[in-house]
Amino acid sequence: MDNLLKKQTISVSHYALDCQEECAISGDYTLPEYCPDVATVLKCLVTPRVQNRQWSGEQLLVDGVAAVRVLYLDEERRCLREAEFTQPFSCTMRTEGRVDAVPAALELSTKYVNCRAVGPRRLEVRGAIALSARAECAVDSEFTLASEDPHLYTRCETAAFDTPVGSSEKVLAISESLDFPETLPPAEMLLGGDCRAAIRECRVLTGKAIVKGQVYFHQLYTDDLNAGTTHCLDFAVPFSQILDVDGAEDGQPHTAHVLLLSDTERCTVGPDGENSVLEVTAKLLVQFRAYRRCEVPLLLDAYHGRCPVTVDTRDVSLRAHMGCRWENTVLPMQLELPAGVLQEILDVWAQPQGLDNCCEKGTACISGRLLVCMLVRDGDGQIAYYERPEEYRLEYPCSGNHLQAQVTVTELHYRVVDNNLELKVTLCVALEMGQHTTRRMIQNVRLHQDAPYGEQRATTLLYYAQPGEELWEIGRKCHTSPDWIRQENDLSGDRLGQSSVLIVPIVS
Repeated sequence: MDNLLKKQTISVSHYALDCQEECAISGDYTLPEYCPDVATVLKCLVTPRVQNRQWSGEQLLVDGVAAVRVLYLDEERRCLREAEFTQPFSCTMRTEGRVDAVPAALELSTKYVNCRAVGPRRLEVRGAIALSARAECAVDSEFTLASEDPHLYTRCETAAFDTPVGSSEKVLAISESLDFPETLPPAEMLLGGDCRAAIRECRVLTGKAIVKGQVYFHQLYTDDLNAGTTHCLDFAVPFSQILDVDGAEDGQPHTAHVLLLSDTERCTVGPDGENSVLEVTAKLLVQFRAYRRCEVPLLLDAYHGRCPVTVDTRDVSLRAHMGCRWENTVLPMQLELPAGVLQEILDVWAQPQGLDNCCEKGTACISGRLLVCMLVRDGDGQIAYYERPEEYRLEYPCSGNHLQAQVTVTELHYRVVDNNLELKVTLCVALEMGQHTTRRMIQNVRLHQDAPYGEQRATTLLYYAQPGEELWEIGRKCHTSPDWIRQENDLSGDRLGQSSVLIVPIVS
């Protein structure tokens, strides 16, 4: 007999793209005329930024520019020098089938970078950046429902899942004039720095989403190029963006991301007539996606009371978002300073590397490494660079069995105690929790009417059950309903705890 089951088409969430690609960074650069010759390269920093994203059939095309910042010393080795270059990159990511106009959440990081001086005025840079992308869309999937045949017994499990109902993204421009603290002198030249963005809060209203966060600026500068004295500037600029999102409702699942597209920093003259104002601009891409929580019965097993059956199965994967959180965590560290006399510490910063995360038994476990970088001046007045990798592990309450995490360094404070550097690193940890379910579901049930079971003359049977047996399996053996067995024997559970003699009703 043909399939006994009815079909139902349901729209479910599907990752059309979920991958990571590497892009090579390779360049030979000549120093600008205003930069002195290179004696020693201290550190090379590569910061990738996305400029353009475009879907083309089954591909996501990403173009960007990597800012290459080289910190070096001249022959005197007493003044910190800095040179910046740009290196374009492009990446192509393939999807499963054609995808049109689906927002892709991107994350960029530097895998590695090597820099060396191949001459007094030439630098060679080789490295790679990592580009992670996830694009989620709604696809129609066919699920099975039991027929009205009274002799077909089915075992079902209700599973929760989310389906995307709306998304929105908007580019936000930030521009601020930030006065130097009164305790710091005016700048003669900026020596570069870092810019980061992180979400702090996301509120959802009907048809709208409000995303709030901060952009963090860290700048190193000198007030005297001849003396080589340096100072650090740290500012946090808040941002808030309202997005119109069709289908967004308060209490329904959602996700939010922010991507820093570009940033510029320059010094300008303040009211005192000196370079005491930092002009900063940043361009952010704010993304939001709304979901609707649904439930579907998964048909896991079936048998017939009168004839054998053949079943066809398939694996089904369902995703449900369990919530987004942004946690601020202060991470204390203590590092032993390099041997020898240190005159001063010029700058300290930290770079996240190698993030691993999982969600088990209600706990989100995040482990990674921070590369702590230090610029110091030794007892002879010469500048040196040191770095130390430090492992860390964080735990937070978590719902679900799947976790996507992102860690951003937002603040760093330090002090020298004896010969140790005591650090307090503030991390903004973005947690996106989910419940991923993969089950084997029955797709088709075919009835073999040409080989029916033998006719039962009795209306009941006595069944000697063993501890641990399931009523479902007993019903399958006796070709009857497990619910009837439960009712006839006044049982409450689905599994027997001890040996029993059961009265099994038989279908007439």
